[in-house]
Amino acid sequence: MFTNPNTGEVMTAEGATFAIKAGAQLLDYHPTNPTEMEYFIRETVGLMEKLPDVLLEINSRRYDAERAYIAKKQTQLAHYGRNNVPATFARAMADVDAQPELEAWHNVKAEYHYAEGTERALRTKVNSMLNINRAIAAQFGAHR
Repeated sequence: MFTNPNTGEVMTAEGATFAIKAGAQLLDYHPTNPTEMEYFIRETVGLMEKLPDVLLEINSRRYDAERAYIAKKQTQLAHYGRNNVPATFARAMADVDAQPELEAWHNVKAEYHYAEGTERALRTKVNSMLNINRAIAAQFGAHR
């Protein structure tokens, strides 16, 4: 299990990919000098270049899970309907039968939203560090 320290959200180990874990660790990193700041900026930008591929892969799994849930629910609904089960009860039973697929779909959705939030937070933090870096350079007269 992987817990986001900022939100407390819990994810499975296989769901929390390397890029997301590394991103969460970088969000808690606080550089103390220009050298550390440069390291942070380089590491974060390198990680952010990987995130679109990670998001695309998670989004693909998200839609696959949604299709699996719909297929399972509709199959079960048809099964109960074919056996002359009343419609309301058939829908309820189909929902119960498709619960594992629904849970899998919701878990992947949560993973995707967590990855999106990590990407936004990293972008914001990099931009703020770049601004701080510019201010430090200006103080030392290193601007052009």
